[in-house]
Amino acid sequence: MNKKGNNNGIFLTIILTFFIVLCHIFRTKNIYLEPNHILEASISCIIYPFTFLFTLLINKKIGFNSTHKTIIKSSLLFLLFVILITLLNNITSTKDTIQFDIILKQLFTPNTFIIKNHIFYYPDILSIIVFTLLFYFSHTILVVLYEAMEPFTYSIIAYFLAMFIPYTLDTLCYVTIMDVFKEVEFNKIILHLTSNFVLVIIFTILLTLIFKSKKVN
Repeated sequence: MNKKGNNNGIFLTIILTFFIVLCHIFRTKNIYLEPNHILEASISCIIYPFTFLFTLLINKKIGFNSTHKTIIKSSLLFLLFVILITLLNNITSTKDTIQFDIILKQLFTPNTFIIKNHIFYYPDILSIIVFTLLFYFSHTILVVLYEAMEPFTYSIIAYFLAMFIPYTLDTLCYVTIMDVFKEVEFNKIILHLTSNFVLVIIFTILLTLIFKSKKVN
């Protein structure tokens, strides 16, 4: 790959990583999806679908092999971000910045353990591991399915199916695993799955239309 290709690959990796980090930041902020306040979902669920769209656009631009490398690099960069933010949050802040320090700890490293009277802060490890693995597998499945179906059908149909299948599996697995781990009541798990599935359908249709209208050089 030439220098221009390398620069494009780095840029695309950074953009995809940016989407992942945004999902991580807004994972705990929920919004209601309807006026009766029954169905709710995290803002991350609104950001996350765009990682599928962007991945498909990357695939159209640089091909399957380079896209797969971008997915791997983005996953690793996200983990690096989590490690760095964890280390930084364990550095004692000044009294003047203590409020900001508290916000950062609550957002990125809400869990603690104590060793010899010293408090260590760390993130929700299960959530990060599950999220990263599901991101890698679902987006890899996305481009594999698209590459397999696109030659034999219309690209818009290939995109819709290629996105809908891994997006649904990703959502189903993440919501179920996290809710079960947090011992959420069964009826609430069903509501969470319903809310997220509604978003899956809406965003799959919306992003399919965007993909159809997007011209990739």
